[in-house]
Formats: sequence, C-alpha cells, structure tokens
Amino acid sequence: MPTDAYVGGEPEETDQSVLDSVPISFEMLLLLPSIATLAVLSIIPLVVMIYLSFHEVNFTPVNEVIFLGFGNYTQMAADGNFWNSWRVTLFYVAGSLGLQLGLGILIAVMLHRVSRGENLLTSIIIMPMMIAPVVVGLLWQFLLDPSFGLYTYMLNQVGLFVDQPILANSTSALVSIIIMDTWQWTPLVVLIILARVKSIPQHLYEAASVDGATGITQFRHVTLPLLKPAIAIALLLRSMDLMRYFAKVFITTGGGPSSSTKVIGLYVYERALRFFNLGYGSATGLVLLIVTILMGLMFVETIMGGAGDE
Repeated sequence: MPTDAYVGGEPEETDQSVLDSVPISFEMLLLLPSIATLAVLSIIPLVVMIYLSFHEVNFTPVNEVIFLGFGNYTQMAADGNFWNSWRVTLFYVAGSLGLQLGLGILIAVMLHRVSRGENLLTSIIIMPMMIAPVVVGLLWQFLLDPSFGLYTYMLNQVGLFVDQPILANSTSALVSIIIMDTWQWTPLVVLIILARVKSIPQHLYEAASVDGATGITQFRHVTLPLLKPAIAIALLLRSMDLMRYFAKVFITTGGGPSSSTKVIGLYVYERALRFFNLGYGSATGLVLLIVTILMGLMFVETIMGGAGDE
C-alpha cells in the first residue's frame, strides 16, 4: 500500500530533508529587501566614484568625459593643499580622540559610583549627541561670536582674544573645533565605557581591597585592563566618524583661516561639489575611503585582537 512507505518515521525524515534543501532561511528572506536596498545605495555610488576618479568631467552642453588614467592621482600626489588637509585631519582626529576617550572614561567611572540619580545624570550627559551637527556648529558659532558670544566675553574678561576673534586665529580655531566635537560626542564614549564598567564583577574589587589596593591602584590594575574591549570599540567608531565629518567645520570656519581647519572631508566636498571637479573630487574621496577602511582594520586587528586575547 502507498502508506507503507511512511512507516517508521519516514515523514519526519522527508520533512527534514526538505528543510535542509532550502538555500535561504526565512529570516534572511525578510532581510533581503533591506540588504538589497543598502547594496544598491552603497555599491552604485562606489562604482561611479571609482569610474569618475579616472576621468575628467567637463560640464559643457555635451557633458564631456575625458579618460585621464591615473592623472587625478598624480595631481593629488603633488597637491600641497591635499596634504595640508590630511595634516589638519590627523591633528583633529588625534586631539578629539584623546579628549573624548579621557573624559569618557573619567565620566563613566564617576557615574558608576553615583548611588542615586544615575539615570537622570546619564540622560542629561547624552543630550549633546542628540543634536544635529549643523545645529551644533551654529550654536558654537553664536557662542564664539566676537561681538556677543558668551564664551568670547568670558575669555575677554581674563584678557584672552581681546584683539583677535577666536575663530580667526589658526591655532584657536582648530582647538575650538576639537572642543566642539568633544562636547557633542564624548557622551557616546561615556555610554560605551559605562556599559563595560557595569559588567565588571564586584568580587575583583573586593579581592583588590583585601590586598590593600587603593582606588587609583584598583583602576589601573582592575578597571582599565578590563575596559580594553570597550575602549577599542569607542576608538573604532569615533575615529571613522571623525575622518569623514565636516559639517561643524563648514558651518563655523569654512576651513579657514588660511586652511588651518580644512579637514579632508571638507577638501573633498569643495573639489567635487563647489569647484565641480568631479574627477579629482572622486579620486580624493576614494583615497579617504581607503584610509578610513585601513584605519578601521588596524583597530580591529591590533587593539580589539589584543583585547580579545585577554
């Protein structure tokens, strides 16, 4: 009889074989539209950028596209403004990362020691990162205004920047941009570090106390080593964001004075969308993308790899 073929659990084996033959899981099918949309929005601009980086685009009635080969990259290698923008970017990234990481660890440890009102304080601290970068730039431009800015007035009272506006000085303008970014994004570092601090077992501190370790010694030998994975994540996220951000610089200084605050992101924007040199702008943007990816891989392989070994 036909039903004899199903005796002994054959239906279950048949059903399992059918499930195993399905190449894509149901969850993956649900994610496919989002993945496809993200791929289209990411891959197509990347391919166009790579194509334009080897060409010169002339905005004439016929929109002439001339193949240059590596001409844009050769021009880039000899462009002093390009290398100056990288110098400014490295100083901007190093200064911002140092301040944000140091303040983030300090604030996170202090928040963890608060017995009452921790949630309220955390909510207040993270408010700046909820503000759009353009709004932050406009706010700080207002506060640093030489005529009616609050911060300028306070500095003038102690004899600083009386004759020259803060954003008109090469050194103070870049330092102001770093402080501005630190004010907005240190809360993100605080959240990352605080989550890690809360996961450290309390018995480690108790054992250190029994051995006579003070608070600073406990921080150096217990807290800080266990914070390495969180520090690696914070460095990775913030460094990749700092490499490409330019909104606050564009709003406050526009890259001045004398290109002292012209970061690489602003340089790429000007070449591609202000001077309409799409070929050269695409080449510089592609270099920025490659450097950002390499820097991210460096953090993953060195810092996060070492943290994972521990």
